Parts: sequence; C-alpha cells; structure tokens
Amino acid sequence: MAQLPPQQSERVPLAMRRAEEKLAKLPWDPAASRLLNTARKAGSATQRVMWLQRTASAWAKPLQEVAACRKGCDHCCHIPLTISKVEAEVIGKATGRSPQTPTTAVRLADLDHDTAAWQKAEAELQAAAPDTPCPFLVNHACSIYESRPLACRVLINLDDDELLCRKVDGVDVPVPYADAMVLKAHYVALQPAGVLADIRHFFPAEVAP
Repeated sequence: MAQLPPQQSERVPLAMRRAEEKLAKLPWDPAASRLLNTARKAGSATQRVMWLQRTASAWAKPLQEVAACRKGCDHCCHIPLTISKVEAEVIGKATGRSPQTPTTAVRLADLDHDTAAWQKAEAELQAAAPDTPCPFLVNHACSIYESRPLACRVLINLDDDELLCRKVDGVDVPVPYADAMVLKAHYVALQPAGVLADIRHFFPAEVAP
C-alpha cells in the first residue's frame, strides 16, 4: 500500500492545527449571509445557484488571505470535480461550448436531501471521474474563473504552503480544506431537480482532428 512521503506525513498534524487556529480567528462574513438570503429567494434554479456561487466567493474571501492557495497552483484542477447541470449550462454560455449529457450522473431528487446520501453519491462520482486535468485548465490557470463552479470556490487549503496539495499516486493526501458543508447543503437544497456529474463528463476532452 502506498504511503505519504515523510515530509508530507510529518506536516499533516501541524497543518490541521494551523487550519483550526486560522478558522478560530475568522468569523462568518455578513456579506455572505446577505448573498445567501438572496440565493434562497431567487426564482429559478439557475439564479439560486449563481447567487450561491457569489455567496461562496464572499465566504472564501477572508479565508483566501490566510490560505496556501496561490495563482498558478493547479493541483485542484487535477482532482475530481462534481458540478451540477445548472453550473454546466452557465459554463456553456460563458464559453460557447455546449455541455454534453454525462455518462455517469446522479439526480439530486433521488437523494431526498439526505446529507449522507449526497456524500456517498459524490464519492461515487469522484471514483468515476476521468484521470485527466479539468478541461478548462489552460497554462496552469482557470480559463473560466468568473464562471467557475461552487466546488472550486470553496476548495481552500488552510495550510501555509502547498506541500499537502502535491499529488501522491495511490494516496488520498489529507489536505486541511476549509469546511464548506453549510454551503454544500444549500447547494443541494436550492436545486432539488439538479443533475450532478464530474465536469469532465459534461465537457469531455476535445479530440484534435
């Protein structure tokens, strides 16, 4: 069984303590609360999701100031990424690239708003995700940054550097990500008829002619 390299293994407990200390000093942003209320009241699933994305960005702003995440660090663009059909359609409008019908997907209506069921479904989608970079990763940067999905906006490494972000084949490296479960719960509740799949299934890699 593969193991973490010594440097990463030694870092894990320290990184977790750092994350706890940083979170203890950062209260919930009032702007995020206002945006969340707007998301709840929006009339369509697309509007609710787009307002929720803005909520996520407001929630993440103070965290980014103490995070390891930096421009050019693209580890999170090489791991599974679950998005909804609504988000795929938003990306499609921004890029002019129509999302495809995913071959592996989960209907939120089938999960009955159960958190455990949602987590299990997400794990299944992640296991089925192609082992390729995000199709919108260009020169180590996100080419759809303004339209990026909620999952990208909340994936924040609260360590001091990107050591634990470095991929190790065969090992699920324990990165001290910020806890975004509240936002993820709203993500499920505000698009009850949503369909989830990995971004690579909505936007398969384009084959050169």
